[in-house]
Amino acid sequence: MPSCSGMMKKIGLFFFLLLAGLNYADAQDLPNLKHIKLNKTAHFRNAEAITVKVIDYLFQTPIDKGNRSRIEAGRFLIDWMNGTPDYTFYLEEKETNFFNTDSDLTLMYMASMTKFMLENKTIKDQKTIVLGSMQLLLPYLNKQENKKNWSKELWELNDANQKGKLAEYLYP
Repeated sequence: MPSCSGMMKKIGLFFFLLLAGLNYADAQDLPNLKHIKLNKTAHFRNAEAITVKVIDYLFQTPIDKGNRSRIEAGRFLIDWMNGTPDYTFYLEEKETNFFNTDSDLTLMYMASMTKFMLENKTIKDQKTIVLGSMQLLLPYLNKQENKKNWSKELWELNDANQKGKLAEYLYP
């Protein structure tokens, strides 16, 4: 029979390897963003594929203020959105008010808008972009466990989306 201290070492090693594996898997999904330069037009164009990976990562992970990788991904996305010469992102008060100044919800709206615009490069109509962005965003938000920060308006928006009446709700 193994000694108690030997068993504790094996348990400790198991948890260390488990955590290391989880961190490695997490790092696999998100490229190292700290070394990506975004200070010239060519940098932004070259980083478009990485931006898609960042958005996919954000949509694959739950909202968590303690997740440093999500924070880094959010910073990268905002930097890319602010600097890319190929796209213009309009964050109108009407749409951002749904998120009640919650930075995580607003970030996911920005990720949704970027995703929609990258996938639909010919669409320039702002209403279509907002509608498409919300249709990407709301199913993701609906899966989140913590909805205590949702405004009354966000609940109504989500309800309209689930009833197939999102366009009528946004643009009566």
